Amino acid sequence: MKHNSVIGTTFLPVLFAGVFLATSSLAQATLVNVTSCGPATFPGTTCTIPATGAGHLIAVGWQTGSMANTAATIGVSDNAGNVYFEAARAIDSSAGAVVDLWYAKNSSAGATTINITPSETVTNAGVVVWEFAGVDPNSSLDQTAVLNNQPVSSTVTGGSISTSASNEAVISLAAASGGNLVLAAGSAFTSDSTLKGNGWSHAVPSSAGAYSAQWVENPSGTFAGASASFRAAATGGGGTGYSPCDLNHDGVINSTDVSQAVATITNPPANCPATINGAGSCNAAVTQRVVAAAQPGGTCHPVAISWTASTSPNLAGYNIYRSLSSSSGYSKLNSSLINGTTYIDGTSQAGQTYYYVVTAVDTSSNESAYSSPPVAAAVPSP
Repeated sequence: MKHNSVIGTTFLPVLFAGVFLATSSLAQATLVNVTSCGPATFPGTTCTIPATGAGHLIAVGWQTGSMANTAATIGVSDNAGNVYFEAARAIDSSAGAVVDLWYAKNSSAGATTINITPSETVTNAGVVVWEFAGVDPNSSLDQTAVLNNQPVSSTVTGGSISTSASNEAVISLAAASGGNLVLAAGSAFTSDSTLKGNGWSHAVPSSAGAYSAQWVENPSGTFAGASASFRAAATGGGGTGYSPCDLNHDGVINSTDVSQAVATITNPPANCPATINGAGSCNAAVTQRVVAAAQPGGTCHPVAISWTASTSPNLAGYNIYRSLSSSSGYSKLNSSLINGTTYIDGTSQAGQTYYYVVTAVDTSSNESAYSSPPVAAAVPSP
């Protein structure tokens, strides 16, 4: 890899290893794009969206009132190879209606097409695709709400979501047999589409609390609703800003995290929240780390890196590299440029000594040489 010394920057990295129970502020999840697709027949229809950015959340809402079998499944994929997880699914069996919300976290850049593959051919189906920046790239999904087979009503809701923190992205969908849903006046939610007369909305509340999208239905009918909230990323650096042992991201490592770690072993989730040994690491070794960190004086051993800011007027961001040798073998840790001057390395292992260097990148994608000298971080054991 060639590094061009084009940015006059002196780096003074400062590192420490040991306890890092972050209580850092949260970034705000930000809507980048929202795209409607349909009504159309699936499979057989490809939904086109603006090219997505790296590290974003892609959420896909699906609604149909024509599924002969409301238990029929769907699959979601895109041309960038992102992996999608189902967040929430609700049905109104009397109307043959299904609402389904899927998501891909920490997405690869360049997704331009979304494919929905139901297990049976479905006509008159609608799809809405949201793209958010500023969402936690590892443990994205926070809360869900599902309302099945709701009775006839002129007031329709996607279900109440109680967010765990501020600035989360909350998405709420509703399918109503009467149709023609209009978002209720004074709602904290924004209507993102009127596709098929159903409800498609989002909100980014500034504080934690209970939030429920509500619509007025005319004429009244039965309905189903599904909602999900997604955690905002922590500010500063390219990591989440939380200790990797803080699985529920509440700023402390305690018995709740231990219970969650044990649960991931006995019933491994599709969306593994642990990043102690890298993203998606749910295993016995991780559980032992969380148990040890929850003890008085226990540590999880992440490494926090900080450095002085570049004075270059055309700075785009920073990259952070790590090696087990001070002289060679450096690998980049961040997937996208770091905007701040800190980074949490949550993949550091107990008993290892790591060497870190930083580079600056300008707006023309020129990258500086490694900061010198490399700075060592000796991670204690256990």
